Amino acid sequence: MLFSLNINSIRDVLKRRGSRAIAIQDIPQYAQEQTGLHAMTLATDLLAGASRDTLTRIRENGDRVGCACLLLSETDPLSMGDPRKKIGEDSVIRMTKVVEAASLLGCNSASLSINAKDTDETLELVASRMRRVLERADRLEIMVLIRPTKGLTEDAERVTELVKTIGGFRIGTLPDFEAAVASGDPVAYLKKLTPYASVVNASTQGFLEPEELPEIEPPPKAGKKGAGLGKAPPSLLAALGVTPETSEKPDGTEGSSEATAADAGADEKAMTPEEAILAALEADLDDLDDIPPPQHDGYDLAPLVGAIRAVGFDGTLAIDYRGKGDGTVGVLQSRDAIEAALDSVMD
Repeated sequence: MLFSLNINSIRDVLKRRGSRAIAIQDIPQYAQEQTGLHAMTLATDLLAGASRDTLTRIRENGDRVGCACLLLSETDPLSMGDPRKKIGEDSVIRMTKVVEAASLLGCNSASLSINAKDTDETLELVASRMRRVLERADRLEIMVLIRPTKGLTEDAERVTELVKTIGGFRIGTLPDFEAAVASGDPVAYLKKLTPYASVVNASTQGFLEPEELPEIEPPPKAGKKGAGLGKAPPSLLAALGVTPETSEKPDGTEGSSEATAADAGADEKAMTPEEAILAALEADLDDLDDIPPPQHDGYDLAPLVGAIRAVGFDGTLAIDYRGKGDGTVGVLQSRDAIEAALDSVMD
């Protein structure tokens, strides 16, 4: 399963001005460097006014830094089911252009949501118009994914019926965690739609405040033996051959450094100062392994990732942070939480 970044998560980055501003063509580098993800999805409104050259530069920059654009999503719902011929025709033309833009970006998929009433007649009309879009998508080898929304595609069963009615190898679904939860039965919802999906949108809403992290003592400063050790534990002092200024024997007399070292276990193999420092730091870092993953505030992620895993999904999981605050931090928290959820369902 491949993790990708839905750029909607970090729209705050694209709003920066001045020396911190980031152009859309440079977003692959930011995504890779700041989130560690090697794939991304884009929305068409982020590309408003972009030329073919801009799309090409996004693809080339993504190839250069190892963060490819896999999916282009049409932002506005398209009226594929409108009975008025011109409106329906405009929707077909618009989605065809989105498919062509996806190809320029190097994507393998393009997605849309469909504004249509839930009737059998409308379903047939939508299917007829979508087949025309797929003619172009097939030539460009682009998958077209339906994002469920209110109306015709609100119910998972209706979505799968529409996909089957359209037919072909280039049509699929784009399930979304938040939409799955809104359905009332998220597990059943995802199990119905995910078999037709090449991408699942892993939307998150926010995270609870983490518990206080354990404190780590700073390493001793270089220089005089024992300088800067501060309140280092006796075992570390003994390993370094350094004793507190006033160490006493049990009888109350001051003891030598040799005696203190012996009391601390100097009969063991002596460590160099560098080894002792590393050992102390490793012990502190081991404490960090016990820190729990971020706790999602909104819905339990484990049943959702368990549902897509249960149907054998091995496509792309697009992280889409929709909460408040720094989007980049939200993405990193989302990834940690989703990975923990995946581990839990694999146990």
